[in-house]
Amino acid sequence: MLLAIAGMVGAGKSTLTRALAARFGLQLALESVDDDNPWLERFYAEGEGSRRRWGLQLQLHFLASRFAAMRTMRAQGGSWIIDRTWYEDAEVFARGLHEQGLIGDAEWRLYESLYRELLHSPAARPPRLLLYLHAPLDVILERIARRGREKERDTERDYWAALHARYAKWITGFRHCPVLSIDVRDYDLVADPGAVDLVAARVRERLAPQLPQTELFPAGR
Repeated sequence: MLLAIAGMVGAGKSTLTRALAARFGLQLALESVDDDNPWLERFYAEGEGSRRRWGLQLQLHFLASRFAAMRTMRAQGGSWIIDRTWYEDAEVFARGLHEQGLIGDAEWRLYESLYRELLHSPAARPPRLLLYLHAPLDVILERIARRGREKERDTERDYWAALHARYAKWITGFRHCPVLSIDVRDYDLVADPGAVDLVAARVRERLAPQLPQTELFPAGR
């Protein structure tokens, strides 16, 4: 079984992913960032110029990392949870860079062909459930400022606003698997770690037959 967490930068995907992995005894696959990603700092370094120069390399890195993670999950078997999906990589981030003119037409066609091959790969089975984390833009920006990644804090508001709008558009047309929508203002795991109990209850309600029958850390402990 595969459970996926999706949503804007700053929405709390990694925090929730770790919490639900511990709660349900799921194997964990986190997104490749920071030291594992040589392109991310360059992408955010100098505004639009950096995004134009390094956008394709960054998106290809995420795509390759996703290929590798999916192959590992399929080889090892069992139940997994991931923070961010290959759908977002391609349909929100890479497509958005192309629409902004930061990835050229030829480069986009190359990327899109690789993405389409990924979708037809046996390893690219859709998740059983997608948890979509969302909040108003101002809440997201506050969280980005609070969590301390300098390259993200220094990025201009217009970039985040455009990304926020693309996410909203993307999720309305998402049909690959069922979606559980979560307003992060109601489930702030950073401010209230106990909020995982509420999220876990909603997940179990949707996936009870497929989740482990005994939670590792049930509510009240």
